[in-house]
Amino acid sequence: YIKWGKDTKELEFSDAKASLGDLRSQVEHEFAVPKDKQTWICAGKRWQGLAFPDNLGILDAAGPKGTKDVEGVKVVSVMLMAPAGLDKSEEVSKLEAQIAEAREISSKLPAATAEETKKAALLAQDILVKASTALDNLELV
Repeated sequence: YIKWGKDTKELEFSDAKASLGDLRSQVEHEFAVPKDKQTWICAGKRWQGLAFPDNLGILDAAGPKGTKDVEGVKVVSVMLMAPAGLDKSEEVSKLEAQIAEAREISSKLPAATAEETKKAALLAQDILVKASTALDNLELV
């Protein structure tokens, strides 16, 4: 189980020899947290530095204190410590709202006068250009 902020997610590995590198890669894929920003805590022990390389097995890293046996399956609970906002979902939501605003402005164009249409079209274009530029510049994992 991985706890990150308020979320808890269960990840399953088909191989009992799954490594910390496997865990880090899967978390990067599912949570959009880059490997270099991931810090792990298990059973009160921080998994970092030379003692916890990517090729170390998850069960080996957790040790007996961090491993539980549930119906014959080894379970490790870890906490992911990473800065908030790494997945950029808040920024994407803001940009989606701007695009929706431009779409709403555009939908009202046929009912407007020629001067109003021109102003609204320019405003919608400006909003879309800013939103698309921001989306182009956003670095996502």
